[in-house]
Amino acid sequence: MTQIIINLNNKEEETFVETFLKKMKISFEKNEDDFELTDEIRKVIDERLMEDENMYVDAEESLKKVSEKYGI
Repeated sequence: MTQIIINLNNKEEETFVETFLKKMKISFEKNEDDFELTDEIRKVIDERLMEDENMYVDAEESLKKVSEKYGI
């Protein structure tokens, strides 16, 4: 088995390559472990880290609120 690593610059390129490989009936695996934060995600994280810790809601409580609001 031969392994080829392709580094893509954005989601558009990823979609194109996936579509191409599927049409050519070439099997492939995606390595989702190589994750980079976008500037937008970094901004949201930074804003969240600056919030008052007294207003903190843990993950379980947060998921409960989302579930109640959206029924998921």
